[in-house]
Amino acid sequence: MTGKTQTFNPKSWMSTESHGPMSTRFNRLNFVCGLLLFVLSVMVAPSSIVVAQDVGASKVRAVMAGDRLRIDVAEDESLSKTYAVAGDGTIDFGFAGRVPVDNETPADVATRLKKLLEQSFYKKATVSVTVEEFVEGSILMVGALGSPGALEFKGDQILTLMEAIARSGGLLPQADGKNVRILRWRPQGGLERQIITVDVKSMVETLDFSADQYLRPRDMIFVPTLGAGEGAAEILALGEFGSPGFHPYKPNMDMIRAVAQAGGLTREARMDAVRLLRPSGKEGEYQAIPIDLSRLFGSADMQMNIPVQPGDILFAPTTAQSSGGHIYLLGEVASPGIYPLPLQGDATLARTLLANGGLGKFANASRVKIQRSAPNGRRESLEVDVGNILKTGAFENDVPLRDEDVVIVPERGIF
Repeated sequence: MTGKTQTFNPKSWMSTESHGPMSTRFNRLNFVCGLLLFVLSVMVAPSSIVVAQDVGASKVRAVMAGDRLRIDVAEDESLSKTYAVAGDGTIDFGFAGRVPVDNETPADVATRLKKLLEQSFYKKATVSVTVEEFVEGSILMVGALGSPGALEFKGDQILTLMEAIARSGGLLPQADGKNVRILRWRPQGGLERQIITVDVKSMVETLDFSADQYLRPRDMIFVPTLGAGEGAAEILALGEFGSPGFHPYKPNMDMIRAVAQAGGLTREARMDAVRLLRPSGKEGEYQAIPIDLSRLFGSADMQMNIPVQPGDILFAPTTAQSSGGHIYLLGEVASPGIYPLPLQGDATLARTLLANGGLGKFANASRVKIQRSAPNGRRESLEVDVGNILKTGAFENDVPLRDEDVVIVPERGIF
């Protein structure tokens, strides 16, 4: 990593000296920008915090959840095929069972599979592994940055935290560079996010980048603001509220009063996916409490009218923000339409069809098509034998869905 140290100027790139009087309100507004996407990552489940680790010297891109691996076994053609890396970082390797491959290079995966086969099934195994299709997704840069926003990131690229910060305009003077956080889906952790805390300030001051981190698609980088916790006698409304921002806390405030004080909800708000984030007592950590406001305001369910405390954050997402995208189910399906993907993004074709009513009476289940955009921008079409998956229970052959996939189930005798 030291080969790029000449591109950084610690004094100009990250200054913490005073730039004149700065009001608490300015810090709070900056805090709003950073927290808007931060709460998206903690709204689904509690997170854990780990210390940043050395990225090491290897520049080989590791396997990630969502990748599709081409694995060839010379001794057994039945094992030679394409495998989807599941959300828990494993593949279903036929009769050998589920094998963890996340965060390993293709060569490491081949070695692991070779040893597994030779230990229990073959005297000698010849295994090759390549990444046939890379997972993709933007890196979200939020908080006290010069140019926060999304960085497009293809899965076959290599991008580090320091490079991403530099591409986002560097840290602002009021940034808390000692506590920059990477929020990442945790393999085998369901909807839980892992939080990796990195001391960027020390790296810049010492020009020692050994603690830099390689980023993954759909990582979120949150740069907190120094002193952002001021104003404990207030609540913060983020997202689809009529008047988002800081509002004074009043004694005996509850959800009804808090929503009213924040200007009510907009038409785009996902009322059943509201989250209340409550400080847990440790700096920078929040307890996420799900609130279904459709029950509160639609059917007067007062169980949802929980007390609000000073320092609470209310987040009302849009439908797009509370899901991992959308797919289109067309043709011979029980319920054609547009359906959201789960926020974690590991939904698969056969399971999604089952969850949404199944196939139609005249469906040609052996020739279900998925139309999607390829990495080069061209449209591609995949054909999947969903009927065989449902008949045999071979869900290891199921295909992960992506945002904007179009699923077409033809009638028998057509195509």
